[in-house]
Amino acid sequence: MHHFSNTLLRAPETATQFTVDFWFHDPFLKELYHKALQTYPINWRWEHPSKNWRQLLQKQKPEFLILDLSLVADNPIQALQDMKSLSPMTEIIVLSHTEDVHVAISAFKAGISDYYLKPTNPETLWYALQKLFSQKGLHTEDPTLQADLEIFSVTHHINIAESDLKMRELAVRHLMGLLKASSGIWLCPSLHLPAMTNASKHVIDGTPFHFLAWGLDSSEQAIIKLKRFQKRYPLLIRDSFFTHLTSHPENWFREDCVWIPLKNSYMGGILLFDTKEIANSPLETRTEFLIRSLEVSLENHRRFIEAKQLTYIDDLTGLYNPRYLDHALGIAIDHLDKKEEGFCVLFVDVDRFKQVNDQHGHIIGSQMLGHIGRLLKTGLRKQDHVFRYGGDEFIAVLYGTELATAQEIAERVRKTAEARIFKFPGLSIQITLSIGIARFPDHGADKQSIIKMADTAMYTSKKQGRNQVIVAEPDIHV
Repeated sequence: MHHFSNTLLRAPETATQFTVDFWFHDPFLKELYHKALQTYPINWRWEHPSKNWRQLLQKQKPEFLILDLSLVADNPIQALQDMKSLSPMTEIIVLSHTEDVHVAISAFKAGISDYYLKPTNPETLWYALQKLFSQKGLHTEDPTLQADLEIFSVTHHINIAESDLKMRELAVRHLMGLLKASSGIWLCPSLHLPAMTNASKHVIDGTPFHFLAWGLDSSEQAIIKLKRFQKRYPLLIRDSFFTHLTSHPENWFREDCVWIPLKNSYMGGILLFDTKEIANSPLETRTEFLIRSLEVSLENHRRFIEAKQLTYIDDLTGLYNPRYLDHALGIAIDHLDKKEEGFCVLFVDVDRFKQVNDQHGHIIGSQMLGHIGRLLKTGLRKQDHVFRYGGDEFIAVLYGTELATAQEIAERVRKTAEARIFKFPGLSIQITLSIGIARFPDHGADKQSIIKMADTAMYTSKKQGRNQVIVAEPDIHV
């Protein structure tokens, strides 16, 4: 049993001004640290937020958070990314039960300050807090330094973000905080849609745009904001994009609106509404630093995505991607000697998946696709392959399989999905699958036709009420 020496547990002189939140999942953990740490002149808050941690984080915006990682065990790294997005300046110390180095590395990439295995002795934990207290104390003594370090911290999190959506969200939310804006919208010409994922659509002066919005309840509210802005300043947005931003290259501050175009037109620009902070030199300098860093990060991410196109793995689900599907089907066809050695293709579509995105957001939607991909993979045989075809569509290739066997496998997968309840913090989601089946060479003589026949069978399932397995009609041309 550990022997805890109180001689090491001395609070620094600045510690009394700080508040430390302790979020525990394990009651033993709370008892251990509460007994050792509560007597010291810190504002301790001991919480067991369970499913409502997002609301608690947004409400309290803790300076320092000691987090029992098992509290968010379902998807810990995503939870850490969400925490830093909701409260970028919260310093997080993680207590974890896992020795998996990949988890620790991913946690640091998400922006945490320290990572310890449970149970860490209180002296070690206190030392970690003292380091953070000292850093925060320096920031407090020099407000300019604090503000600059905060903007540097945010740009660091943008740089290590794993998706362009996360980069944009971190930037817009921090800009909203800097300028005390109620909402923010990121506009991008539809011509450059690949660089603007999960976006909604709007037309300005006959030109299609895509946009992402924060601080608004719906895309409809965002469109109302855009129409009002366009009515007040009819040439600004369109002129900025279609002259490659030469007309308005600078950040544009007007009354309660701010327009921040990015240097490359494919990146679009940011609109902030109901701003209450008057622009001044330090503020504009920090805004400029954030935007320039963001531009570099977006450009690096674009190049990274282009390089990833040469690989065979879909990074969201971990499944094979369409590029490898084409390769795998080609090999399967080339190695067939006779009809009996054919294979079956399952075309799988998630029913009403758009509603999941609309009701619960794209982060939950992305996590759902990952769960569904794993469900499909575990529902098939070891020799079979599963591919993410695009969006919420998946394809499975069942080698050396007759239609009857393929139907049995597909029906088993369908029933498993129907019975599964996907759990998220404060949320449970159920989905169903529509599945179409086609067999090579019975239903198609090449790769394209066999996929098309399975796709057609899947759409028949949709038309007949969804949540069904449908076998393609024989192709008379085969």
